[in-house]
Amino acid sequence: MAINLVLVITVAGLLGLAIRSFMPRRETLGIVVLPALAVVAGSLGWALAMWVGIPADSVWGWVIALGLAAGLPVAAGIVLPPRRDAADAALWASLTH
Repeated sequence: MAINLVLVITVAGLLGLAIRSFMPRRETLGIVVLPALAVVAGSLGWALAMWVGIPADSVWGWVIALGLAAGLPVAAGIVLPPRRDAADAALWASLTH
């Protein structure tokens, strides 16, 4: 059902915004990075659930979609800030030497 996909996208985006507000060092991430990752992960999770034959009215489609929508932004929020710091330090070193 198309309306379920719209609901998954909306809930995943709001979940991504909520996750961003609780992540440490969120100032090193853009404002839309984590919500965008949540929307993409939730949409793909929903599509995958429908593709494997889980009915649209089943709770398992929502569990898969929102589980991915929560997991990917949390992982990215943990991994990306140190990588950005390293890239910024390397750029600063190359510009000042």
